[in-house]
Amino acid sequence: MRTRTRPATAPTFSRVPDGSDLTGRDCVELAAAYGVPLDGWQADIVRGILRESDGTWSASQAGVVVARQSGKGQILLALELFGLFELGEQILHTAHAVKTSSDAFRRLWSVIQSDADLAGRVRRHSQMIGAEYVELDTGARIAFTTRSASAGRGLTIDRLIVDEAEDLPAAEVGALQPTVYSRPRAQSLFFGTAPGPTHDSEAFTTMRKSARDGLNSRLAWWEWCAEWGDDIDDHDVWIRTNPAVATGRVPLQAIIDDRAVLPPDTFRAERLSMWVPRAAGDQVFDASVWEALTDPSSVPAADLAIGVDAGPSRDAATVCVAGRRKDGRLHVEWYMTAPGVTWLPGWIAGHIGPRVRAVVIDERGALAELDWTGARVRPTRVGHRDVAIAAGQFVDAVADDELKHRGQVELSRGVLAAKQRPMLGGQAFGWDRKAPGSSALIAASLALWGVGCVRPARPYGRRTSQREAIILS
Repeated sequence: MRTRTRPATAPTFSRVPDGSDLTGRDCVELAAAYGVPLDGWQADIVRGILRESDGTWSASQAGVVVARQSGKGQILLALELFGLFELGEQILHTAHAVKTSSDAFRRLWSVIQSDADLAGRVRRHSQMIGAEYVELDTGARIAFTTRSASAGRGLTIDRLIVDEAEDLPAAEVGALQPTVYSRPRAQSLFFGTAPGPTHDSEAFTTMRKSARDGLNSRLAWWEWCAEWGDDIDDHDVWIRTNPAVATGRVPLQAIIDDRAVLPPDTFRAERLSMWVPRAAGDQVFDASVWEALTDPSSVPAADLAIGVDAGPSRDAATVCVAGRRKDGRLHVEWYMTAPGVTWLPGWIAGHIGPRVRAVVIDERGALAELDWTGARVRPTRVGHRDVAIAAGQFVDAVADDELKHRGQVELSRGVLAAKQRPMLGGQAFGWDRKAPGSSALIAASLALWGVGCVRPARPYGRRTSQREAIILS
C-alpha cells in the first residue's frame, strides 16, 4: 500500500468550491508567456480562484493567508493580467499602505511595458502615486488605491482585490463590498498575513472563521499558518508556513535574519502567519500587553500559592503556581495538565513544600469532592465571590504591569482567548469555560488570589524521603 505524503508546499488548511478550472489553466499559461511564472502552489490558487460552475465563478469570495514575501503579489499580478487583457474586467486593487498599492501598479506596468502587444492596447493610464490606473482600448480598467471609509464608493467593478487584508476596518469593508453587488460575475479577493496585535482585523478574522466552519459555500480559502503553540524557532514550522522557502525561491536564511531582529509577536504574525487566539466578542487581554509581561527567567521567591482547576467533564486537571518575586512583582506560571482528576490530591501531597501558603480550589468545582483528606492536603476552598475577585485581580495585575509570566503557551492560550461571564448578579465576572485554554487561566487566577489571601487553610503534605524537590519546595 502506497502512503501519500503531504507536499511541502501544501496549505495547512484550504477549502475550494468545486468547478471547472479551464479558465484558471489559461490564466497560468498566459502569465508564464508574459514573464510571470508561478510556482505550483501559486498556480493551484489561481486555478481555484477562477473555477467556474453554472456560468459564474464557483467562489464569489476568496482568501489567502501566507507569510510576507512569499509571492502573494505574483498571484495577484497573474490574475490582474488575465482579468484585464482576456476577461475585459473592471478591477479595483486596494491596499492598506500607499507603498503597497503603488508597488502592485509598478509590477503590472512593468509587465505591460515589456511587451509591445500589451503596451499597444493601453488607451490611457496614470502613474500618479495613490491614483494609478490602466485603461485598455476595450474599456477594461484597473485602478490602484489605498483604503478608506469612502474608497470605492460609486464604483461598479468585476474584481475587488483587498491586499493587506489583515488590516481591514469594518468601515472600509462597508465602503468596498457594494462595488461588486451589481455585477453578475463579481469576485472579491482578500490576501494577507495573520494579523498582529496592532491590526484592525475583525473582517479578515471573521472571514477565516467562515471558511473553517464552512459557513459560506462560495468562499475559497487557502492558508499557510502555524498553530498557536508551535515552536517559533522550529525550522520545520518555518518551511511548512512559508511555501516560497519550501520551493527554494526564498532562502531559509531570510527567515533566520527576521527571527534575529523582529519582536516575537511580529515574527509570529508576519513570518509564521500564526493567529493569536481571540475570544468571540471583545478581547479581554491585549496580546502586545501580555507579550510585554514575559520574563522567561521569572521565579517566585515568597508567598507561593497553587491554583488547581478542572472542567465539569473531569477529563483533565491543571495546576498553576503564583508567588511574589524578589522585586515585589507577582509571578504566575502554568505547571502541568494531566488527564483525569483523581491523581491530583496525591500529586499535590507529593510535591508541596513548606513555602506554599495555599492550595486554592473552587468549592463548587469538579475538584472539591476529591479525597483531599486522605492525601493529607488541606485546600483553601473559595466560593463565587472569591472566584470573581480572583478573575478581577488577574485582570488588574496585567493592566497595572504588576505581573510577570514565562511566556508559556498553555497559559498564554487561555489568557489571549479569555471570555468573561457575569457573576454575582452582573456585579462581577468570572472566566467562561467555553473559551480555549480557560482551565489554565482559572487555575492561574486562583493561584494569584492565594498569594495575597487572608487566613488561608494551611496546606500540608506527606513528609517522606520520596517527596520530589521542585520549585514548590
